[in-house]
Amino acid sequence: MLTSAPPLGSACSAAAAAALRRQLQPGAAKTLRPRRAGGKAALALAARLPGQLAAELAAGRGWALFSCGFEDGSEDLIALKLDGGPHDAHCRDILQAIWPVLREDSLRELAGETQAAVTSALLWTISEKTDSAVLVLDAEGTLLHCNESGRDMLDGGDLLSGRGGRLSCARPGDTAGFYAAVAECARSRRGSSRGPRELILFLEDRKSGMRLPVSLTRYRCAGAGQPLVVAILPRQPGRRRIEMLAQKMGLSPAEARVAALIQLGLTNREAAHIAGLKEQTFNTYAKRVLAKLQAGGRAEMAQRLTWQASLGRAS
Repeated sequence: MLTSAPPLGSACSAAAAAALRRQLQPGAAKTLRPRRAGGKAALALAARLPGQLAAELAAGRGWALFSCGFEDGSEDLIALKLDGGPHDAHCRDILQAIWPVLREDSLRELAGETQAAVTSALLWTISEKTDSAVLVLDAEGTLLHCNESGRDMLDGGDLLSGRGGRLSCARPGDTAGFYAAVAECARSRRGSSRGPRELILFLEDRKSGMRLPVSLTRYRCAGAGQPLVVAILPRQPGRRRIEMLAQKMGLSPAEARVAALIQLGLTNREAAHIAGLKEQTFNTYAKRVLAKLQAGGRAEMAQRLTWQASLGRAS
């Protein structure tokens, strides 16, 4: 059981930072000596344990207590719960041999729990709060994970499609270039002149015929053997999403419908026909929309709505 000074749980002062460095990297283990069961150190540890375990440690029943000294002068206080087995009498010798390694494993496990929480938060953000398609690939281009938008994009198949982890571009001639770019991105290193850590390539969308940008970024997780490549593909927000955002920005439902149709790049006549309005009425709504959003023109308004809608799912 590792303990730390109370100041480590509050604002990190210079003394607390020094104590933390000693805890993480105290140098080589020098001494291992027994401590009195039921003494002051045992009581301090007991305060950190639940119920029956705390009572037994405080009373010194069924526990062995040791302190391990390190070359920097710091000590670990170690409590062993004995189960009455044949090795209890040799616990000091066993502990002296394994504690340095066990200590490193314990600290690594704690760091792993923190990393797992961070990873979970990132994956939740990618999955729930961005409308860009995000794909996580290995160095060979195999799909390992994607967010909801990425799955929608792959299911549509207009830019990329995936089956069994292998990806294919909608335009067959793009597939080989896509895998070559992924491999090149995975090989590159931070600060290396051999290649960038981020690559941009353009893939053809089958439905629109447009060449759309795909960002490939190398990601190397601490402790991982191989780097990953994260592909990000911007998606055009749907009309319902644009309408929802426009209403949140102060437009009426009718004005929001008009804004969404303008954002699609339709002419006034085409947009008025879809909206079921006379062209003159549509023009009046369009002027109100530009005034309320304080946009200098239709292109500026469309760009603003598209950008803001891509930041997060409106709800």
